[in-house]
Amino acid sequence: MDDLRVSSVEQLQKAIYQLLHAYDHHQHLRQLQTLTEYSITEQQFAQLIGRCRMYQYLPAAAKQQIPALLYGDQQLANVCKDYYRDQSFCREPNGDINLWRLYNLFTGANKSTYIDQFLDRSVNALDFTQQVQYALEGTSNNWYLS
Repeated sequence: MDDLRVSSVEQLQKAIYQLLHAYDHHQHLRQLQTLTEYSITEQQFAQLIGRCRMYQYLPAAAKQQIPALLYGDQQLANVCKDYYRDQSFCREPNGDINLWRLYNLFTGANKSTYIDQFLDRSVNALDFTQQVQYALEGTSNNWYLS
């Protein structure tokens, strides 16, 4: 649900209950747990970040063919910084980083986002990381890693 418009408190309460009822926390936990099973190398990380920075400058027609990325240069710079420095989610000593940690770097970078984009970017972090996972599995191509 991207947009919710209500004209009364009762409608808002009903919409909130519907949203909470539809949420499948077991499926969401499985999604997040699966991220720990996949890693990218430092070279793949560098390519991924480079392509992420290029995304915002692509022509509109090219963007339509690529999964959206809602993070800007400032957030991507924070992801890079934390790749090396974050106490909890930085890379392994050999440079590899699993997708759980990568996801957390993106959500950590999102903390400095204005409230109007915070939720969209949080959802985008999981979608983006899952697209990387699918590319590693070989079930889909990923422009960011190609």
